[in-house]
Amino acid sequence: MRPVVVRNVKIGEGIPKVCVPIVGTTREEILEAGEKILDLGADVAEWRVDWYADIFDADQTEETAKGLRKALGDIPLLFTFRTAKEGGEKEIETAAYAELNKNAIKTGLIDLVDVELFTGEKEVQEIIETAHACGVKVVASNHDFQKT
Repeated sequence: MRPVVVRNVKIGEGIPKVCVPIVGTTREEILEAGEKILDLGADVAEWRVDWYADIFDADQTEETAKGLRKALGDIPLLFTFRTAKEGGEKEIETAAYAELNKNAIKTGLIDLVDVELFTGEKEVQEIIETAHACGVKVVASNHDFQKT
């Protein structure tokens, strides 16, 4: 496997990388967590947007992403909406999941996007194509709590 370079971080080479989640429910909590990550020495920040109270408000989400991107500086930002079916905080329809992720990608504020592999073949393909077109790396995920 070839290493993947995201901002100044080379994933897949050298020592394992540290990814710290941000699970705030408000913009203030999220931005505060983003600032603390700088002190923790994290290699990557994962914004678990399924925890964010205003996630379904596109304008609020983009404004929060702008603030978080500024707070993180050069630390790569992974955008993750973990669905309830895979252990996340919120339910979401498949089409809304795809739109949410594609909109986040198009902002240019995120570096990586987590895509739940079994969300829906068409929607997953759309998210991946959008990510590739915008230079955002894709992390494919599946959480099976019965078998792992």
